[in-house]
Amino acid sequence: MTITKSLSSALLASLLFGCSVEKSPSQVYIEYNSRVIAGINFDDEKVYFSKRKQQEVESKMPQYMKQMNKSRDEVIAVYLEFSKGLAKCKEISLLNEAIATETASLEFSQRDVCGNESTSTEKQVVQMVKEGGWKIDDVVISL
Repeated sequence: MTITKSLSSALLASLLFGCSVEKSPSQVYIEYNSRVIAGINFDDEKVYFSKRKQQEVESKMPQYMKQMNKSRDEVIAVYLEFSKGLAKCKEISLLNEAIATETASLEFSQRDVCGNESTSTEKQVVQMVKEGGWKIDDVVISL
């Protein structure tokens, strides 16, 4: 009887601890922001985007290539470096997280931490959708 009880306890523990808890929309976005600062690659970054956002990014690629007179890889490199620099200079703090069943709206305050003389904070609103986990659908920064 003790062996059965031990096996049952072990099975229950493995079920409880083996299942990962889904991250909240704000946890996903903060993780994404940290990875951008660390230097995420383009394919890994797109994993954080909704299908709609991925299509939007891809549809604008030819326009950027033409405007910048650069190859796809060169445009991606410029984009990633710009995003990384911007994210490094902005400290974000979650102000509000409103979650509905399949969507979420996050509001962050962000302030410059790279020595810009402006002491004002900006607002960043992030729209997220649930597509097998929370995905970034839109980001709007109010200056």
